[in-house]
Amino acid sequence: MTNFTQTAAPDCFSCKFKPACFADRLEPAAQKVWNNIRLAAVVPANQEIYSECNKPEGVYVVCKGRAKIFTADARGQQLITWIRHPGEIFGHIALFSRNDYLCNSRAMGQTTISFITTKTLNKFLSAFPKTYPILLHTISNELRGVQLKLKDTAYKPAKSKVAMALIKAISYKSKNTTAPAIHGLKRTEIAEITGLALETVVRTLAELEKKKVIKREAKAIKILDYHSLMKLSGAMD
Repeated sequence: MTNFTQTAAPDCFSCKFKPACFADRLEPAAQKVWNNIRLAAVVPANQEIYSECNKPEGVYVVCKGRAKIFTADARGQQLITWIRHPGEIFGHIALFSRNDYLCNSRAMGQTTISFITTKTLNKFLSAFPKTYPILLHTISNELRGVQLKLKDTAYKPAKSKVAMALIKAISYKSKNTTAPAIHGLKRTEIAEITGLALETVVRTLAELEKKKVIKREAKAIKILDYHSLMKLSGAMD
């Protein structure tokens, strides 16, 4: 298990990802307490955070980097359910449902993760009951996201699925710039996110590059025509 310590926890109030964080929606007094009760660890790339069938021991928040939530079949083929970005909470669905994890979680690149134990979280929720509506809103949005993903899986063509996966993977730093880019996302991971065959993903990326919508580089994918990518994804329908 990852060794989480209090000394490794980054300061919430100086974090550049704070506007996107779950904690930023808490009342001021709750934010101060949240900042102090977290444990944290820097998790190396591909290291397991938790695994399927394990019992939840608390909730996690991505502070820096990314974590993928996925299932795998007997042959090792993966299907990514979510990619958790900085500020996003995860592990809470299994915890609140009082069930074992249905999925696995791993770091995508070196990732800083905060962790709050079940006992500490319960004390926090008792002290700050206004947190409950925020959690319900978070879970409801995730459920809506799953419903939309199922709809996309059933009806959207491969090109739309790949386009949406790329849009969602745009780096935080470049998201609102004139040169959005994607870093550290492998073709296999796009296949795992979309549920498409790897060959289909490779062919679709080649088509997008030929049409000058994207440009593939050694460690990144640059978005050359964001408007066209949005249109292909169906997000502008």
